[in-house]
Amino acid sequence: MKKQLAVATTAALVLTTMGAPALAQDEKITVEGLFYFDRNGNKVHDEGDAVRKNGPGVRIVNADTRETVGEFRTGADGRYRAELPKGPKYEIHNWDLFNYTSTVTGYNTSETLANGDFPLRGNRVFGYSFVDSNGDRVFGPGEQKLPFTNGNISGRAWVTGTTADGQPVNVLAGPTAADGTYSIEDLPINSDLTLHASDWAWRGFLVDPNGAGIDPATRTRKLDAFQDGQVRVDLRYFAAKSDPALTGLTLVPAKDTYRSGEKAKAVIEVANKGNFAEKIKFILDGRNTNVDSVGDNAVRVEGNIMSLKEPLAPGATAKVDVNFTFSWDSPEFVRAFVQRGDQFADADEKNNEVQVDITLDPPVVGQPSTPPSESTTTPAPSSSSTPAPAPAGASTNDGLASTGASPLGFLALGGLLLAAGTGAFFVARRRRS
Repeated sequence: MKKQLAVATTAALVLTTMGAPALAQDEKITVEGLFYFDRNGNKVHDEGDAVRKNGPGVRIVNADTRETVGEFRTGADGRYRAELPKGPKYEIHNWDLFNYTSTVTGYNTSETLANGDFPLRGNRVFGYSFVDSNGDRVFGPGEQKLPFTNGNISGRAWVTGTTADGQPVNVLAGPTAADGTYSIEDLPINSDLTLHASDWAWRGFLVDPNGAGIDPATRTRKLDAFQDGQVRVDLRYFAAKSDPALTGLTLVPAKDTYRSGEKAKAVIEVANKGNFAEKIKFILDGRNTNVDSVGDNAVRVEGNIMSLKEPLAPGATAKVDVNFTFSWDSPEFVRAFVQRGDQFADADEKNNEVQVDITLDPPVVGQPSTPPSESTTTPAPSSSSTPAPAPAGASTNDGLASTGASPLGFLALGGLLLAAGTGAFFVARRRRS
């Protein structure tokens, strides 16, 4: 009995000893922390610091074997979390240094780490966003900030691009402050980024192209001049004034009278008297002209409607050669006029038209036109001349053989007899009455 008890006790001790390593291998540690943007640089996540959502997180390596245990991304809350077997020593690497700078590059631990946080620093765009009503390029009293209200998200500026590791970027500006300033924070470093100014043309405002480096056509600017992680770009807008004008019309060749079907050239001069570059449209009146072709600096839109190829700067003029053909509909003048812009009303419609008075001869119906050097009158035959006899055997319209005599004498004699008889008839009637 004692022997059996001793054997059982020994077996239990052996089983307990064999099971100890298995229990130790099942023990886990937890490594977790927060990725956040340390905007004030105090290495503490406090008010005003945004979190890094859905970032690459950390890469964890076994410090002894140098094997990668795994990569653990951050979620929408900016946090990462990893459960690891207890025992090895681990290196926790900041895996977001491709896109941001940080004062913390990693941690070493073999125990649970609950506060493995990583403060990040990114680039920043800032400046003023306002309607520069007095043109002094400074936000002053009475001038309107943009957007007008802080709740207007669609009216804010934004940045797009691609990070250094190929991820898309789309960051919206915060609300514009009462002093007219805006900012776009936490932009990735070493990235291809573009700033977009909002489109306020529907309210009559355009981006001022002077001084901020913004393309007025696309309202964009490449961001490649960060200094100490910052770049200032003022988004100044101005009230648009559209005033396309037609300032000249010359016909080549210049004549008092033209003929229908004749080809000519109109030299049309347009001017931009507004305050922004505009691609001006203009028309050659189609009531008595048909456009054939235009010069290299313009295009035909449709029919007699044409447009400059490039926007015309404020205060500039442009001349366009227009080849056309006269038609016989309105013979009194040739007229050209500009067409109002697509977005804005014309500030002055009195300078939209130029007219050249002309005389247009109608075409000769049923006959081809004859050059002016040729005579169009057939000389009348002389009364003393004797018609030449027809050649023997020649055919005549009456189908009879030719005798060589002219029938004109007989016709004249018949006419005289008919006239004499008519006169005698009227004399007899008068006597009876």
